[in-house]
Amino acid sequence: MDRDIKIYFNDRVVVLTDKNIKSSAIDNDQVNVFENKKVLAKRLERFEESDDACLYISHPDPDELFEYVVAYFQYMEAAGGLVTRPNGHILMIKRHDKWDLPKGKAEKGESLQETAIREVMEECGLKTPPKITGELAHTFHTYHQDGNRILKHTAWYAMRHDGGEILYPQLSENITSAVWLPQTDLNIVLQNTYESIKQVMAEWLKT
Repeated sequence: MDRDIKIYFNDRVVVLTDKNIKSSAIDNDQVNVFENKKVLAKRLERFEESDDACLYISHPDPDELFEYVVAYFQYMEAAGGLVTRPNGHILMIKRHDKWDLPKGKAEKGESLQETAIREVMEECGLKTPPKITGELAHTFHTYHQDGNRILKHTAWYAMRHDGGEILYPQLSENITSAVWLPQTDLNIVLQNTYESIKQVMAEWLKT
C-alpha cells in the first residue's frame, strides 16, 4: 500500500515516504533521510527558496514525519467536493483563471462533511445541498498569508446533485465561473489546474 504523503508548493511537491528512493532520474539533493526537526525545517526552507520540482523525505513512518512537518507551518483544515449530476457532468469552477473544485476553510464546530457541502453551495450558488456519496482523497498544499506559512489539509468528498439549478459563482472568492462540465472535457481541466486537483481527479476516476 502506498503510504506516501504529498504536500504541494504550487506545482512543486514534497513527498514524505517510507521508501528508499534510489533512481538515476532523481538528483541526490532531492532525496533526504529524516535526521531531526531542526534539519527538516532548514531543508523545507531551502526547498521553498529553490526551483526544484520535488523533494523526497524518507522516514520509517510517514505519518509521524508529517507531524514534524506540520510544526513548520500554521495548519488549516478545509474540505471540498467533486459533484456530479445524473448525466455524469462534473461541477467545476474557475478561480484565478484556473480550473478548480469548490472547497474552503472549515468553520468552528463544523465537521469536514458539513464544510464540504456548505462550500460547494456557497461557491457555486446552489440552494439545495448536494449529497455525499463517499470519501475521495486528502490533499495538502502550502501558501503564505500575512507573513505566515500555511499548510492546508483538504478532505475531498464525492457528491451527487440533480443539477437543475442555475449556478452563481461566488465572485467575492475570486470565482469567475461555475459550470457543469462533461467528462469528455476533462482533458481541458487537466491542462489548466492545480496538481492537488489532478490528484483528486485521479482518485475519482478509480471509483
